[in-house]
Amino acid sequence: MEVIKSQSFKDMKIGPLIIALGTFDGIHLGHQKVIKLAEKISKEENIPSAVYTFSPHPLKVIKPAIAPDYLLSESQKIELISKLGIDYYLQQEFTSAFSQLDYRRFVEEYLIKGLQVKHIVVGEDFKLGSRGMGSIEKLRELAREFKFSITGIKNVEEHGNRVSSTLIRKLISLGKVKEVPEYLGRYYRLKGQVIHGFSRGKKIVGYPTANLKTAVNYVLPPRGVYACYVYYRAEKYKGIVNFGVNPTFSNNRYSIEVHIYNFNKNIYGEDLCIELVDFIRGEMTFASIKELSAQIKEDILYTARLLC
Repeated sequence: MEVIKSQSFKDMKIGPLIIALGTFDGIHLGHQKVIKLAEKISKEENIPSAVYTFSPHPLKVIKPAIAPDYLLSESQKIELISKLGIDYYLQQEFTSAFSQLDYRRFVEEYLIKGLQVKHIVVGEDFKLGSRGMGSIEKLRELAREFKFSITGIKNVEEHGNRVSSTLIRKLISLGKVKEVPEYLGRYYRLKGQVIHGFSRGKKIVGYPTANLKTAVNYVLPPRGVYACYVYYRAEKYKGIVNFGVNPTFSNNRYSIEVHIYNFNKNIYGEDLCIELVDFIRGEMTFASIKELSAQIKEDILYTARLLC
């Protein structure tokens, strides 16, 4: 998959293309359905496929006060889309000026004249252009005028709930990470770099931990301990991760600390990826280091059985 990032695709001239159009901020089951259909049509028509997306999230520009935290880093998004068989990843820089662009001009100048788009696949509730005036109905009118075709994909539902990034963020924020794969299609993943912490894990408590500085401002679960899988240099390990401030040590600094089972390597400065599997317990204050250590041992034994 070729990755192209630009402020404007008006003069890109890489078409004709079949495109999936959207923010795709989670690559959840609904997003995957849109992208997979674009790839399928691409194969049938023998025309290259593309995902046309936006960065940053439009709300970061239009209404930053209510802009959501991330479900994906940019690199994660690109990796997931590449696995769906798409030929081009087109990332439009979303600026204040771009947010004022009328949907008709966007379609005519960027998609038709610029990219020679022949078919567009979108979610049925997708909105395009300034003030979100470009509904699926408006796009169908333009399709007749500019001689392209368009498919609106119905929302995907699981357990009676519409699959959406909003729902997934809510589940994570409530600590219901076990339910997330039913809508996301995979465990929720956070990527980051291992940084120096207080060095209490091994020296004081007896269980070494890796402190993680996340790649982006991810949606985070409530404070507490979670079962997780850890990926280091393509190897998969079992682990537990604590989100919180370690109140036993009267510490006010929030941290993400990962204990990796059967692992004894110096990984400061290295990248880790963690998959949140299930909630274990909430954040607790212990009367002594001995009590804390005993609880961590119990957490590890429980999680080892859970992840087997």
